[in-house]
Amino acid sequence: NSLRKSYNVPIRLKMNERLSCLGMTYRVRDKGRKVNLFDKVHQIKQQLKQILPEIAESRLINMLCRCRRKYEGILYYGRRTINKDEAKRRKKLELTKAEIIIYDFLLRNNLNPSTVYRWFLAARVSDDIKQKLEKGQISVKKAMEISYNRKRVRESNVGLLMMEEMR
Repeated sequence: NSLRKSYNVPIRLKMNERLSCLGMTYRVRDKGRKVNLFDKVHQIKQQLKQILPEIAESRLINMLCRCRRKYEGILYYGRRTINKDEAKRRKKLELTKAEIIIYDFLLRNNLNPSTVYRWFLAARVSDDIKQKLEKGQISVKKAMEISYNRKRVRESNVGLLMMEEMR
């Protein structure tokens, strides 16, 4: 098995090693110290609330997603494409004023917008999954997978109920 971290260095896993051994748990590094992921997300939210108090928390993840896409250079109108010539011809989207402030805040504080976006998504999981993360029983990747599966099952049940009502 080989996994790639954000700096694209392959890591070999032995059969008995867990992902949590690689630091892919609920802890993140802050100035060389490991900090709880949920505490770090809460800290960033509080700092953003001081800068932009009018932004609702429900909109924050969408704004971070746009900041991430800007950082990666893929903030375009339209669908994704493999053709590089077509991608060059597309019109780039511009960030809103609030998104520019968030983007500058992240870069000034040496925070990668892609990483912060992933942290915010990971902190969005339910309480029982958070408890397992804090105990180190599951990795962040596994927590996201469990959360996504629950959401998909919930949405499919809603769809089935709607189909039954239509009959």
